[in-house]
Amino acid sequence: MSTHPAQQEGIGVTVRSLLVGCAVVVLISLGAPHSIWTFGSSEMTWSFFPIGVGFLFVCLIFANALLKTLNLSWALRPAELITVVVMGLVCTGIPVFLIGYFLAIPTTPYYFASAENQWGTYVLPYLPTWLLPSNDGLAMTWFFEGLPIGEPTPWGTLLAAWAMPLFWWLSFIWTLYLVCFCVVVILRKQWVERERLAYPLMEVPQTLVANADSSRRLPAVMYSKVFWAGAAIPLCIVLWNIVGFFFHFFPKIEWSHPIQIAHGFPTINIRFYFPVIGFMYFANLNVTFSIWFFFLLTLIEEGLFNRFGLGVTEADKFVWGLPSTSWQCWGAFVVLVLWGLWMARDHLKDVVRKAWNPAYPIDDRRELMSYRAAVLGLLLGVFYMLIWLHKAGMEWSVAMLFLAGVLIAYLGITRLVVQTGVFYLTTPVVSQAMTMMTLGTSAISPTGLAALGLTYSFFGDVQSIFMPSAAHAAKLQSSLRIARRGFVLAIALAVVLSFAVSLTNLISMAYEQGASNFNSWIFRVSSGAGVMAFGDVMAKIKAPADFHAQKLGFFGIGAAAMSVLTFMQYRFPWWPLHPVGLAISAIWMVRNQAPAIFVAWVAKSLIMRFGGIELYRKAAPFFIGLIAGYFLGVGLSFLVDVAFFPGNGHPILHG
Repeated sequence: MSTHPAQQEGIGVTVRSLLVGCAVVVLISLGAPHSIWTFGSSEMTWSFFPIGVGFLFVCLIFANALLKTLNLSWALRPAELITVVVMGLVCTGIPVFLIGYFLAIPTTPYYFASAENQWGTYVLPYLPTWLLPSNDGLAMTWFFEGLPIGEPTPWGTLLAAWAMPLFWWLSFIWTLYLVCFCVVVILRKQWVERERLAYPLMEVPQTLVANADSSRRLPAVMYSKVFWAGAAIPLCIVLWNIVGFFFHFFPKIEWSHPIQIAHGFPTINIRFYFPVIGFMYFANLNVTFSIWFFFLLTLIEEGLFNRFGLGVTEADKFVWGLPSTSWQCWGAFVVLVLWGLWMARDHLKDVVRKAWNPAYPIDDRRELMSYRAAVLGLLLGVFYMLIWLHKAGMEWSVAMLFLAGVLIAYLGITRLVVQTGVFYLTTPVVSQAMTMMTLGTSAISPTGLAALGLTYSFFGDVQSIFMPSAAHAAKLQSSLRIARRGFVLAIALAVVLSFAVSLTNLISMAYEQGASNFNSWIFRVSSGAGVMAFGDVMAKIKAPADFHAQKLGFFGIGAAAMSVLTFMQYRFPWWPLHPVGLAISAIWMVRNQAPAIFVAWVAKSLIMRFGGIELYRKAAPFFIGLIAGYFLGVGLSFLVDVAFFPGNGHPILHG
């Protein structure tokens, strides 16, 4: 991990930083859905430091340099720049992966139900009406098909259909955000000060704001030729391909090359993920080695299962990974989270004592909120979510198991992102699958199964979630000593503003164009996210089954292997395999990133072997450049698509 000059304490939350941050939030909230669903361009919010934030941040750095040229006092200070970045990061998962699914799934039942598909018999009777927008006045029909030409928007009808479901869904989702925020506050000191996790994704903002309060127009790293050498590689590839947008005979530089090693074995995707190479350079070598090593091991394992018919054949909904090893990976994932909490037990005891007795001698003044407020918010939030899930139809045992799985998934993803710097990451198995396979669908009532189907609205395609962004925000706030009340206000403002803009934008788009006409599978009438969710619910209601022994067996194997690896890591300092590699080895995103992670491991290994820490530091600007150049290139490609190819864009490494 590279070092940065010590930052002096300063105020990061000012009127101008809030205004700029709000502008970034609005641009991301409006631009992300249009980019993929209207223009057919690149996904702008798909990662834990996405293109939408990265491109706007790099542009802001150049704009700040211009302000310094005009008047030094006009330029944003480092803490202000960080505030803007954090406001962008915390909203990135909202426009597409949260609001998109939230609007696609609860809107489906009343619109899609027919005599042929039997939803009226097996699905609708078990769904809570207070969570479903009504189809009175054809509100859901026009949502999917668009209003007839010349038909005025029936605001009264739409308000009656949407008001109550929006209120209850937002009450749950915002409570979940609060709980995630409280968990981050409670664990920040453990992760940052005790375990000293790397936080590789934060190398970019910390490097680009270094010396931003000096008279030099650009950050120090941008005066390095090594930085521009790195930036030139992805930027030149994108610019070269942009020429081909206009002239089809122009040769294209391909970003992806799939390789099939043998029949029945999963495909290896050789992809030029330059941000992955850049970010993983700042991760520990044993972490990067373990990721690609376990990826290859899992690939061979899944291939052998397929060839000999030993693996899981029944895939779970919204689980995109390898069927058998995903459950093995999930077992390792759960052990990773539980072991992390066990390692933090002394700190957690201190937090509870401080929450009970404010005079207890542990300092929480550098946290985003007091430990008392964090513990109280966590407990009240979990209590409300359990009641909400129970009222939605789940038995108490189902609600508790499901919510535990959700929080384990969020905590595990966050821990892995801040420790390893993996750019794209999701959970190996969704909590709904874990709940149903553990208890058995025969032990869950039809209303419980229907409620589990509804929860795919916020926990289905689990990507770009809030919790890692909150963890990064807590790390940056403590490093720059930004006033915590203002910083929390900036985060809350970004979240609320993004929800407001995203909901208004997507609902307006749907009634104008018809959601089923979006360039997105999740709104498809025949096979979208809602059809997938409730089709699975109906199948399980019609044919209930006991717990799934084979899947739980793979879960147990993964948990046992993870326990052994963890013991070896802590017992023997020479042990080369870090346990985190097993916890993410089967995730489909890692299949796309593993070759880039291998490149980062090789590069850093050679640099450390032949040049030591000095060469490592000298080479760091090159890898920062790879990231910044990629952000600039894809951002420019998006602008070209908007200007010249609306509806026929050119997505770069999409999916």
